[in-house]
Amino acid sequence: MKVQAVLAGVPGAAEVVSLTTGADGRIYGGTTGAKHHLLFTYDPGNGAIRDLGDKIVSANELHNFEGKPVEQKIHHALSTLPDGRIAGGTGQNIAGGRHMKINEDEGGHVFVYDPKEDAARDYGVPVPHMWIINTTTSPYGQWLYGMTYFQNDFFAIDLTSGKVVFHDQVHGGIWGDSACSHTIACDRDGVVYGSCRDGNLFTYDNRKRKLTETDAKIPGHETYRIDALVLGPDGLVYGGTWETGILFSVEPKSLLVREICCPNSGPRLPALVVRDGKIYGAAGGGTQYGTRGAFLFEYDCKTGKYREIGPIVDAESGVAAERVHAMTVGLDGTLYAGETGATRTLIDKATGGMATGMNAYLYVINA
Repeated sequence: MKVQAVLAGVPGAAEVVSLTTGADGRIYGGTTGAKHHLLFTYDPGNGAIRDLGDKIVSANELHNFEGKPVEQKIHHALSTLPDGRIAGGTGQNIAGGRHMKINEDEGGHVFVYDPKEDAARDYGVPVPHMWIINTTTSPYGQWLYGMTYFQNDFFAIDLTSGKVVFHDQVHGGIWGDSACSHTIACDRDGVVYGSCRDGNLFTYDNRKRKLTETDAKIPGHETYRIDALVLGPDGLVYGGTWETGILFSVEPKSLLVREICCPNSGPRLPALVVRDGKIYGAAGGGTQYGTRGAFLFEYDCKTGKYREIGPIVDAESGVAAERVHAMTVGLDGTLYAGETGATRTLIDKATGGMATGMNAYLYVINA
C-alpha cells in the first residue's frame, strides 16, 4: 500500500472531516477551521489545492467567554449530486470549546456549490440556532437530508424549491457534537437511516414524510451512536459504530441488523466507502481513545471475507493517521482520507524545528 500525505494548504484549516468526489474528478473536502475556510478542492492531476470557503455562507463567528473564536466545520456533510454539483451543510466545532451562547449563532447553512459556475446557492438555515452535523442526498438528487446538534433535529429540504419540507427531532443525548448519529445515508429507495436513543435505528421515508424510531438496534454493548454509514453494492446499508468499532449491515426491508466483525478492539469506525463491489473502511481511535492508530481494511460483500490492508502512514514524511474521519474514492479508484482529532509533534525536515498542532492532511492511498 502506497500512501501520500498531502498537506491541505487551506488557510485556517485544522482538520479534514468531509470528503466527496466530484464528477470533474476533483476531490471536494470540508474542514474544521476558521470562518470562510470550510470548503476546498484537490486536483489529483496536478496536486493543486484551492480554498473555496468564500463561495459558501457559513454562520456568524462565535466567541467563547474568553473571547476566543470558535472554529466552524463541514462535518460528514458533503455529497455529489447526479448533475455534478456539491451539496452540504455547515456547523460549529462546539466540542472544541466551552462557554458559548447558542442563541448568538443563526445556525448552520445548507448550500449547493456548482463547479461549472464556480458559485454556490445558499439555502439558508433549516433549523435556527442549531448546527448541522451531517447531510445526505436522495438517489436522484432532489432532496437533501440532515441532522443538527445539540437538539438532534432531522430535516429535509427540496433542492429544487429550496423549501424545508420536513422537520422533527429524534430522541438522543443533548451534549456536544457527539450525541446523535454522526452519519446518515439513503438506501436505493431513498429511505434515510441513522441512530437515536440507545443505539436504535431511525428511518425517514420522504414519500410519506414519516420519521420512525425503530426497535432495531446497532450491535455492541453500550453502543448508541453510528459513526459511519454507506449504501453497499448489494443494496444493504453498511455501518460502523462509535463506541465499539463494529462493522455491521442493515437489510432495508426487514431492518435486520447483522454484526460482521470488529476491525479494531475499541472505539471508532468513522469512515466507509464502496469500491469495485467491496467495502473499504478506516478504523482506529488512536491515542485519544487508547487504541491503535488508523488502518485500512476491506470487506467483500459477496464472499463475506474481511482483510486488513494496513496502517495509513505516509512513507516519505512518516506522518501516521491517528483517527481518519472521512473517505472518498477517486474516479480512478484512488482512496482519499481525512483526519480529525490528531494532535502531535511535527518535525520540519528543512529546519529541524518542532511544532505541535493538528494534522490538516488529505491522505492519498493507492491500495
